[in-house]
Amino acid sequence: MPKLIRLMPLNIYNRLNIPNKNSPIPQKHGEFIYSFLKMNSIKKTLETGFGYGCSAAYIISATKSTHIVIDPFEKSQWKNIGLHNIKKLNLSKFLRFENDFSYNVLPKLLKEGIKIDFAFIDGMHLFDYIMLDFFYIDLLLNNNGYVLFHDNQLLSTNLIVNWIKKNKLNYTLIKEDSCFVLFKKIKADVRKWDHFIAFYNCKKEEKTLKEKLRELKARIKV
Repeated sequence: MPKLIRLMPLNIYNRLNIPNKNSPIPQKHGEFIYSFLKMNSIKKTLETGFGYGCSAAYIISATKSTHIVIDPFEKSQWKNIGLHNIKKLNLSKFLRFENDFSYNVLPKLLKEGIKIDFAFIDGMHLFDYIMLDFFYIDLLLNNNGYVLFHDNQLLSTNLIVNWIKKNKLNYTLIKEDSCFVLFKKIKADVRKWDHFIAFYNCKKEEKTLKEKLRELKARIKV
């Protein structure tokens, strides 16, 4: 991957109200997202997870276009601080905020015919929630669009990343480290109906699962 040009925003991070510094993405992560969007002239964006609005602030500042954000906990957990931060930066007119779970919102966006060129997945970090987010985002994402995962150090995220590497042959890996994994969708999905390649992190896990499957098949035959 070519080295990103450092296109720095105007002091976004220090203008945000962030009561808990451990909660939002770090400043350098926000600046990476900003630079990437700027360099690729990306406009149609979506994000699962909102919190203090840190990543959204960088995304909207880079695109100056409508950014869809999904987070059911903005009021109850984050006290609407993210919405106030976006308003403080005069970016509210670009924000489409969905105060609901992604499993409700993403199918609705699909029915609306929404198409995007970039998605940031940083909502619920349970395996099934991340997989569901990616499933629908894949359907919303244009060819040559990008999906960025945060928190690759978590096994739940890492397993899904490995599944994409093994099974989603219409995606190519652009960047991977302990925090970010960036994929580009390069073409339509042409998998056969029964396509599946094991994606487990650990050979021992794979061996154990295969043994269990053999036992189950043996019981069925009996």
